[in-house]
Amino acid sequence: MAPITLYTTRHTPAGRAVEMTAKLIGVDLDIKFIDLAQKEHMSEEFLKLNPQHTVPTIVDDGVPLYDSHAINIYLVSKYSQDDALYPKDLLMQARINAILHFESGILFARLRGALHSILQQGISDVHPEKFNAIRDAYDLAEAMLRSDYFVGDSLTLADISCSTSLASLNALLPVDADRCPKLVAYLKRLEENLPYHKEYNLDRINEAKVAFKQKFSGNKKE
Repeated sequence: MAPITLYTTRHTPAGRAVEMTAKLIGVDLDIKFIDLAQKEHMSEEFLKLNPQHTVPTIVDDGVPLYDSHAINIYLVSKYSQDDALYPKDLLMQARINAILHFESGILFARLRGALHSILQQGISDVHPEKFNAIRDAYDLAEAMLRSDYFVGDSLTLADISCSTSLASLNALLPVDADRCPKLVAYLKRLEENLPYHKEYNLDRINEAKVAFKQKFSGNKKE
């Protein structure tokens, strides 16, 4: 099988989730990191693959697919040797899908909202209201953790996707252990039990911190 082409960036949570999923199921990726600052995602070639011009985007056997959740479900359904990450049981799938929507609609949205003013508008700090929105997201995650993982008693695609946004948010605003003890324990559990968590989350986030600090300093000078 020819490697699947993945268009992504090193730091985007969604792209990291796809990279981790592929690693976990043994799928080879031909990774092409694109430069959003240079608007490579707006090129005519890329727009033919993904008119929404978002990353991650994959091309498998000549067919493009975008949205990390759709990509991960596709990869696991087509290439995984078992259904552990996305069980065939319809109720389990529905519960996982609900968490995936929570990840994109709440967790990632709050992260993007906090960083947008710095990355796109030249502002040198995060507005306090954005931090309050992140705390509210943590409260929701705390309430949704009914077991060791978001769905059932083992890792699923729900955890892989949430791990990327939560790790990024936690680096921006650490979770308060007194306020959200289950969430803090969950993040620790991911560090211990989620394969490739360090490589694709913690290490990549440390890279991003350096880039963000440079952006902060540049915005302040302006």
